[in-house]
Amino acid sequence: MERTISGMMGKGSDSHNIRAFSAKHVDKERRICNVEFCHENIKKVYHELFDDALERYNAKQKRNDRKVDNYYQKIKCSKQEKLFHEVILQIGNKNDMNARSENGQLAKKILIDFMEDFQQRNPYLLEQAELSEIVSR
Repeated sequence: MERTISGMMGKGSDSHNIRAFSAKHVDKERRICNVEFCHENIKKVYHELFDDALERYNAKQKRNDRKVDNYYQKIKCSKQEKLFHEVILQIGNKNDMNARSENGQLAKKILIDFMEDFQQRNPYLLEQAELSEIVSR
């Protein structure tokens, strides 16, 4: 039985990802079927990643109007930049790989295996301990 795999990279919506917002067509009872590999507080991550570089950048600035107080806020208010991007991978569709079906469980296993392999190839994107903890939920 053939299935397709599709991927999409998008600008991301944190309120949608944490389910503070759901589209009208979403079956809220099926949320428990979702697998989340990584969800971090974006503000916290920005501070962890950029505060040292921001401090060095600001130290070099001669004019106060060129200094950046908060890099997160700068990017959030930018018309050209996005706070984060996300990658969504899907195997099959709701008709042939329904999350509650045997095929859906197979798709889940394939995606988890893919994520574990991706993590091994890209160790700095997500700590392995976090991945194991999230997958075991």
